[in-house]
Amino acid sequence: MNPRQIESWALRVIDCVKKGQPNEDFLVELKRDWIEKEKAARRIAGHANAARGENILWLIGVDENQGVIGVNATDLASWYSTVESCFNELAPRMIPLNIPVDGKTVVALLFETDRAPFVVKNPVYGSKGAGAVELEVPWRENTSVRSARRSDLIRLLAPLERLPDVEIIDCDFTATIKGEDSVGNYIPDALKLSIELYVVPKNNNRIVIPFHRCKVEFEIVGIPIIKSNWLELEPAIGKYYGWRHTGKPGSLTIQSTAYEIIIDAPGMLLLKATAGRPSLPEDAKKCDVRISIHLLPTDAERPVVLTMTLPYPKEK
Repeated sequence: MNPRQIESWALRVIDCVKKGQPNEDFLVELKRDWIEKEKAARRIAGHANAARGENILWLIGVDENQGVIGVNATDLASWYSTVESCFNELAPRMIPLNIPVDGKTVVALLFETDRAPFVVKNPVYGSKGAGAVELEVPWRENTSVRSARRSDLIRLLAPLERLPDVEIIDCDFTATIKGEDSVGNYIPDALKLSIELYVVPKNNNRIVIPFHRCKVEFEIVGIPIIKSNWLELEPAIGKYYGWRHTGKPGSLTIQSTAYEIIIDAPGMLLLKATAGRPSLPEDAKKCDVRISIHLLPTDAERPVVLTMTLPYPKEK
């Protein structure tokens, strides 16, 4: 990742924190200040091991509840040198970046994890009553860190799962009110999302994403999360630009069936989803809607997660 990509990722996370939205990105850790070296090394190692080859991002100077706190960036050099000393043989490669936010400095730390497993030293090894354990392979589970189990090590030593990069290109978000369509079918209140996504696989392997392993969630402050009840993925088609058609097809590298989408190389796909909408108070309709998209390929243990925040749409 280059500095611009790191900063863009960090700012997206910070924007969510400012809006009071929880950080749901497994690859991101928020810290209000520099933490003690042994604790930091164990958490970094556990996070990096569980990421299985994906980059992880730590933001120092950001609190999930209080927002941007800011931090002294000059402390980084002395801090990470002591953290590295707690690793056995190898620590994750780190790329630091200072990001100015609201007159304060947030330090973004991108860790590359493709050289896992990462092992840390037991800080009390050799002291009286400390036991015989010299080294540990930490593993992050949800927000806590524990010692890796045999099943974790099997996953870690298996070929790395490389989730594709997915970029949001364009979207259409609408809210419909109940009524009848042109042929008399009843239409309930619903939220509808149509979104173009450009997908770039990390290797030459075919990616298959079944529709039943995908979901879209709509979150409005004060309202229970609204989940999609229908979702479909299909190759994007060629567009009209002004008065003329481009005359070109959509992506030739993507195909779909009634049950899954199949991706052989970079290309554009279209996601369509609907969710039944409960009756909402008028105040809720003046709020932003946080949209979370989860796409889980057949050979992956965790999904690609995309988030975006849009104004509540006008009802039609």
